[in-house]
Amino acid sequence: MQIEYERSGCKQFLKKHKNEVQLIKSLIAKALTTQIKTGMAKVKRAASERISGHCVYECRVNLKKMGSVRVAFVIISDQQVMVLYLSSTLQKDEFTHLLEHNLKENRYSAT
Repeated sequence: MQIEYERSGCKQFLKKHKNEVQLIKSLIAKALTTQIKTGMAKVKRAASERISGHCVYECRVNLKKMGSVRVAFVIISDQQVMVLYLSSTLQKDEFTHLLEHNLKENRYSAT
């Protein structure tokens, strides 16, 4: 599965953990692949808006010694996922607020 990272929503988190970027990306890829293959039981809608016709989802991913992170993403196709936002903010309502602010700032077209 191909996983792309939207620069503006992921840059800050990845920069903070620049020595572990490869580990972070591999753990996120593994978690998202597993969730998609098993019916997304631990995945929730992250925002009411759609991005280019796709629902925005979120789930928590354990990054081992770095702790847990919430990941907002869209499923573009069976083999392609776009991670829109990463945050160590674990409370759902606060994460949703930060995500929606990021989406508006980056002028995603809600459809």
